[in-house]
Amino acid sequence: MKRTSEEYILITLSLGGSVSIIPFAIFRMLNGEWLVAAADSAMVVGMFVLGVYVYISRQLQFASMALAILAVSGVVSVIHLKGFALLYWVYPTMVGVFYILAPSTAFIITSIGVIALVPALIRDMDIVAFIAALMTLVVINIFAYVFASKMHEQSKQLSLLIRKDPLTGVGNRRALEEKLDEYTASQQRTQMVASLIMIDLDYFKNINDVYGHIVGDQVLIKLTEIINSRIRISDNLYRFGGEEFVIIAVGTPASSAETLAEDLRNMIESANFLPDPVTISLGVAEYQKEETSESWIHRCDTALYEAKSLGRNRVCLADELCQ
Repeated sequence: MKRTSEEYILITLSLGGSVSIIPFAIFRMLNGEWLVAAADSAMVVGMFVLGVYVYISRQLQFASMALAILAVSGVVSVIHLKGFALLYWVYPTMVGVFYILAPSTAFIITSIGVIALVPALIRDMDIVAFIAALMTLVVINIFAYVFASKMHEQSKQLSLLIRKDPLTGVGNRRALEEKLDEYTASQQRTQMVASLIMIDLDYFKNINDVYGHIVGDQVLIKLTEIINSRIRISDNLYRFGGEEFVIIAVGTPASSAETLAEDLRNMIESANFLPDPVTISLGVAEYQKEETSESWIHRCDTALYEAKSLGRNRVCLADELCQ
């Protein structure tokens, strides 16, 4: 699978942060500031290890939390040791924490960091400067939380939109490809059986030509409603092309998927969409061990093509003779 943008961001922040702190650690050592050098060195090693961990394991949740805690605790420790002159490091650290964690989690961690800074700020500042610095940190933390929450919500909505077919409301081809990649990647661990069912609406061009595209759209919407009423919650329906749809039925062998396909074919044929009968052709393919998602789709598409070439309105099973 391709690396996600989240992986690249976390790897860049971890390894980039580690490299950027090395000169400071060396400088502290040369000046005999051993405690500060130890704090810097701990951040260098910790960030480097987390970057390598993400690169190898591709696990983000633990690494994101660990990186945030490491960065905040490191900055707090250095300010306690060196004084408020290094307070400016808190601001980019806050931004980074909100960038890699959910807003609520980031707010908790940064708030704890601000509270932990209070003793050092009181020690080194007069009361006016202390209040000003503290209020600045609090306001920035609140603003960062509000902004991150808004962006997080918009990102979720955008993510849904770019993976959803606007007409039928089911997943689009992009969502299908991501789900297939996810399933084939997980096969090395789960070994769970799954089948694809590819559906093509027979003579859809004729429907558009005779009844118009608006009616054609309504037929597609009704088709997805019928399919969704029959498949399980754990099954996933996607619009693959204009009048083609794909069902991913996890935990379903080919024999059961073929039965499901026949049920769908009968339901559509008897649904009375239009004065003329509406039918579908279907291809079924069970996942084969170590098969790529492209190969899986291709075998299912070949079965669908065979169903159409034999007269349509039928189900064909991949790699088997179709009657």
